[in-house]
Amino acid sequence: MATIDNKSMIDELITNDGFFEDDPRVYQIVEYINAFGRIAWGVTWSYEPELSLRRYEIESEYVNSPRVIWRAK
Repeated sequence: MATIDNKSMIDELITNDGFFEDDPRVYQIVEYINAFGRIAWGVTWSYEPELSLRRYEIESEYVNSPRVIWRAK
């Protein structure tokens, strides 16, 4: 699980089909508004348990207006 606030890193993940250096492949990227009112991206990896993969899609006090912007095929 990762919360990223660097748009260029997110763009690189999307451009590289979910791969970054020698890290495992990303499962999905969710853009959302964080608790501080800023845009952030939640990243989950393909090796994570099924129940954890979509955790950034659920609104909470920390995740507002989530939307999936990329998902592995």
